[in-house]
Amino acid sequence: MGHDDDALLAELAEALRPWTEPPPEVVEAAKQSYTWRTIDAELAVLTHDSLLDDEPALVRSTSQPRFLTFEGGDLTVEVEVDSTPSGRRLLGQVVPAQAVELELRTDDGGTVSVAADGFGRFVISLPSTRQRIGLRVRLADGSDVELPPTVV
Repeated sequence: MGHDDDALLAELAEALRPWTEPPPEVVEAAKQSYTWRTIDAELAVLTHDSLLDDEPALVRSTSQPRFLTFEGGDLTVEVEVDSTPSGRRLLGQVVPAQAVELELRTDDGGTVSVAADGFGRFVISLPSTRQRIGLRVRLADGSDVELPPTVV
């Protein structure tokens, strides 16, 4: 192919571009339909956040752990956001105690999957920076409980 062929291919690519990229309304509809992926999941609510609900201390250290409680249906998920020298982590327990699968999703698109033990206990490593996370709990019967996105 010569120089003229390259120019012709570039011109052809530019002419076809409107048909190779989806219209903005199609992209928006696809984004909106993505929210339907969890339509069958039980939605949990945040019922306690130590950062907001506890009495303010005279001097509050930033290294104190944060405790959150979520309730959805018959399930309660209690978590502690903790910082250690080796990094940040989410320690939690599912009540009533049971073995479940958990999936943590971060704003930057990362996902981490872990299994809780028979007592419902789990530990998940968190990103080094504060950001919004979402947590999905998959029960043994295949149903899901979706915890609301929370900044930790």
